[in-house]
Order: sequence, then C-alpha cells, then structure tokens
Amino acid sequence: MLSQRYFDRFYDWIVRPANTVRDIEKVYNFATDAFGNTAFPLEQLKDWHERYPEGRRLLCDGDLLLGYISLWPINPQQADSFCQGTLSERDLLPMTTNQVAQHGAQHWFLSSMIIEPALRKPIKDNPIGMMLAMALNSWAESGLLQYPVTVFTAAYSPEGEALLRRFGFVLTRSADQMVDGEPLYCRSAASKNELFEIFAQRGIPLLFDNSLEG
Repeated sequence: MLSQRYFDRFYDWIVRPANTVRDIEKVYNFATDAFGNTAFPLEQLKDWHERYPEGRRLLCDGDLLLGYISLWPINPQQADSFCQGTLSERDLLPMTTNQVAQHGAQHWFLSSMIIEPALRKPIKDNPIGMMLAMALNSWAESGLLQYPVTVFTAAYSPEGEALLRRFGFVLTRSADQMVDGEPLYCRSAASKNELFEIFAQRGIPLLFDNSLEG
C-alpha cells in the first residue's frame, strides 16, 4: 500500500512507466534538449523500450513530461565489459522482460535521470525526490533483482557526479579509462534490506508497507 501523504505537495503529478510510442518520442525530445547530439537516436530508445518496457519512469503533469529516470537490466558479460571500459553505452543491450523474469538481474544500468531545469532545487524540496522514490521503490519491489545487486552509470556533468556521490555511488573508473570518456560510478547492495537501508539513509521514503518483509 502506498504512503499517500508523500504526494501531498505534488498531487497533480504522477510517476508512471513509458507506455506508448508517443511517450518514447517525448523522452527523445526531452533528452535532445538536455544532451543535444549526444542523445540516443529515437530508434534505439524504441528498441530498448521494446526489450524492457519498465525501464523508464516518467514524471508527468498531465501530458507534460517534467523528467524521467531510466534503469535497465544488463547481462553480466555486457556489464563487465562496460565497467572494464571496453564497451560503449550505445553498444549495451538491455535484457528482455522474459529473460529478467526467468533469471532476475544482478546488474542494472542507470542510463539517465533528468528533470526540467526550472524544477531543480534541493532534493527534499524537489519533485525529483518524488520521481526517485516511486521509481526506486517500484524497481526494488519488482521481484526482478538478484542479490548482490549493482547499479552502474556514467556521469555526464558535474551536477550529475554530485548527485551520484550524494547517493553513495563510488567512482570506479575515471573518464580517460572509459570508451565514452565519462567517469563510471557504481553502487551495490548485498540484500533487499540493505537496499532499503540505503534508501532511508538518502532520504528516499519507503512507499510500500511490506518493503522489508521477506
């Protein structure tokens, strides 16, 4: 059961999966505005979505996209190659929904976490907190994680690096050791309980009553 009081400040906004091609087109336009020519091509965004539709969580005000977070299951071989600095982000390929449902996933790639610039404030007063809480709780409660679980990501800006460090991510490889020229950050949890302890330490509320059961 969701803790409804958490949404009092943002009652007109919702966090939901990307459900349609139009949603993916909105993500593409949003990413292009944020990253310019370095944004993924639209067809690649669609391909990743088809493989794992739950990979993106959108923060929306009605039809308006305010931000999104993308978290993808990656097979061990590709995860290792990327983290060793021998594989580009664009060459990663998420596991399919069926693959994850059968085996779970130990390695997850945080490919993006962006929000409308006008809404960027301290996390506690920021709708990105709502987006993170909903996305990460849904991910943690999906039953698809295999422990120990590791989230890995590349930092594309000083602001991104600061946010990753705030959430306990550790610099694993410097920019000059990575194919794409961006530093690699990783964060691991040995169990579900440890994962939710990390959330609590970073101010992300537990949104489900049974979060620490089992």
